Amino acid sequence: MKTYQDNGHQYYTGCRTRLFRDADNRRIAGVCAGLGRYFGLDTSLIRVVWFFLAFFGIFSAGISTFMVVMAYFILWLIIPKGTIIYHSESTKQ
Repeated sequence: MKTYQDNGHQYYTGCRTRLFRDADNRRIAGVCAGLGRYFGLDTSLIRVVWFFLAFFGIFSAGISTFMVVMAYFILWLIIPKGTIIYHSESTKQ
């Protein structure tokens, strides 16, 4: 007999994911990992974009590196820390 989850259904299909810092997939504070999970993008892509914004801020008059670092620090402070609970299936037979 198949359960509800075995048939590929989910309980909360219409719920939007919450924004939180991913403590399991973090490099510094988990901000980029949390943003990647929230927007459904690869975490590496978010990190590369964040790095290029900070690096090219040195040469730009519009975006400064200080502003990018401060934005990261502010996001670090206001986004709550969260952990992901992984469910493993038992192989009882």
